Amino acid sequence: LYAGMCDGMTYKEIEQRFPDEFLRRQSDKLAYRYPRGESYMDVTLRLEPLAHEMERTREPLLMIGHQGILRILYAYFMGLSRSEAPYVAIPLNHVIVLSPHAYGCHEERICLMDKTEMLKDGQDEPVTSMPMKAMANKLKYDGNNNIRSSPSSQEEEDAILNAPSC
Repeated sequence: LYAGMCDGMTYKEIEQRFPDEFLRRQSDKLAYRYPRGESYMDVTLRLEPLAHEMERTREPLLMIGHQGILRILYAYFMGLSRSEAPYVAIPLNHVIVLSPHAYGCHEERICLMDKTEMLKDGQDEPVTSMPMKAMANKLKYDGNNNIRSSPSSQEEEDAILNAPSC
């Protein structure tokens, strides 16, 4: 999903710099189109031929993509409505195995790396479902690389920090 003028910005930055756009997206995530960007509906229409081709394939497929793309494809194969697609949980560092059968798909989720491991991977760039570097710097580790101190209560209430993981 191309965010146009907001590409590369965090949701917090969008809320601060473009409060009206932020509210419009909050009210209709499916149809909202970023300025000079695209909407979930635009991407859904773009992915439709791919989804049909994937259905015809009889061999195993591996799809790697951005969360927005994976949400749409997941919703399609799981029989969810278009309006549900933008809200599907696609956690980072997971493999989601969908096995089609006569009336839908069987799903298996495999966690490759949990949040505590993501904090210790040396990456400086924040990721949507993990704490920002500033928070990672606040954590204290013992000799076995286990977290010794927990975040503040304000950080515990943060929806991004508490996004689904393993």
